[in-house]
Amino acid sequence: MGTGAVVLVGNPRVGSRTRTVGEAAARAVLGDAAAEVTVLELGELVGVSFGPEPAYGSGRVADPLGLVRSARLLVVATPTYKGTYTGLLKVFLDQLGHRELAGVVAVPVAVAASEAHRQSVGAALRELLVELGATVPAPPLALLEPQVADVDEVAAAWAAAHAGPLAAALAAPVT
Repeated sequence: MGTGAVVLVGNPRVGSRTRTVGEAAARAVLGDAAAEVTVLELGELVGVSFGPEPAYGSGRVADPLGLVRSARLLVVATPTYKGTYTGLLKVFLDQLGHRELAGVVAVPVAVAASEAHRQSVGAALRELLVELGATVPAPPLALLEPQVADVDEVAAAWAAAHAGPLAAALAAPVT
């Protein structure tokens, strides 16, 4: 373990608000506004096509799954799509086997339009990460769309409220 912080963005649109929220969450957890994080945008990396021609990812990251597996802190950020996380994120994470994220501290992050979706997508993403073996020491950071305008403050308040469990999980020896 030990590639540091990785933000995995499940939005098919590159450069989205979801990325902004994921990066803010990583910086807030690390307690460093200038912290370097590696961002993997699935909209760039994964080829998806709904037409007759195949789509190909950028190939800019040689082993994105390896990077996710080796992260000490993994922030997984998704917009809400049809009441849960995106299919793009599901397809990517389905390539990981049971407990392959053991030793990774994960933070589920979601952006939603309604309170009902805010609760459901955060819970579903948390369950998925736990199933993959990640340690998820805090509840999801799930924002409503209007809160994105104040994302740094919202993420900082969330991280402060859960600082103890997050710090303990990050400080725990990796087994």
